[in-house]
Amino acid sequence: MAGFCPELSDDVKEVRDWVHAFARDVIRPAGAEWDEREETPWPVIQEAAKVGLYSLDFFATQWFEESGLALPVAFEELFWGDAGIGLSITGTGLAAAALASNGTPEQVGGSGCRRCSAPRTTSSSARSAPPSRTPAQTSAPSVRAPSATAATGC
Repeated sequence: MAGFCPELSDDVKEVRDWVHAFARDVIRPAGAEWDEREETPWPVIQEAAKVGLYSLDFFATQWFEESGLALPVAFEELFWGDAGIGLSITGTGLAAAALASNGTPEQVGGSGCRRCSAPRTTSSSARSAPPSRTPAQTSAPSVRAPSATAATGC
């Protein structure tokens, strides 16, 4: 395995730009209102679900991206929009992460995450195919692991 490279792949840049646009167009305009109300921003979470951001498949795809940068970059853009709303969108992933790392096979298999219930492997071929996407996620870019011949500059 090569050393850490902070240069973003084209796929990670595409996801970054997509999440940034969502944060700019949906999260930021709603942030002050929902911060003032001190309530869960359900309408914003529903919008995130419609475009595929509030989905276990999205988080799994970002988690398994080879560089390890996709998930932090996506989170950075969500939280740029508004920290409270960003937590509302990502917070349910905390339970999924706990199940994925410590859950029984029944708990992991019952979570609805096809990636989490698959046998763990370190081969790049297992990480290169993103999970299948639902119709609601068709506007969401997918992140694939870069090919072995991809020039990254690192």
